[in-house]
Amino acid sequence: MSEFGHIAHIGGGMCIDAWGVGPFLISSAGKSFRFEDSDRFGPNLIKKNGDPLANPFPPKRSPFWRAHRIWVRQGRRVEADGVSCIWDEPTPSKYVRIGKRAIYLVESGEDDGAMIEVTMTPDEIQKLVRE
Repeated sequence: MSEFGHIAHIGGGMCIDAWGVGPFLISSAGKSFRFEDSDRFGPNLIKKNGDPLANPFPPKRSPFWRAHRIWVRQGRRVEADGVSCIWDEPTPSKYVRIGKRAIYLVESGEDDGAMIEVTMTPDEIQKLVRE
């Protein structure tokens, strides 16, 4: 685990150990999410004034989780304001449908990338499968 979000101070007869940096603002699926983050405890959603929300964790299916996961994987880049998160859509995987239920992965993309169906002639599919 890295030390991202870890703040520590020892001295003067006291020890301060805190986790969480931010605020950050990330957008996904037309929604914006304000949060603090650390590697130890993960992200916590916060209000504009910095107070934690009553429920600081988005639902499992929230678009926040995908955006946050990609943002972390891509190095936690932020804009010049130091708040707005920058992340790029991962490279999609490409597949061709074979029959009604089977697919063949033509090109493997990055984690969390979209799945795109491509069309090929039966001869092109056979040639691809043989390689």
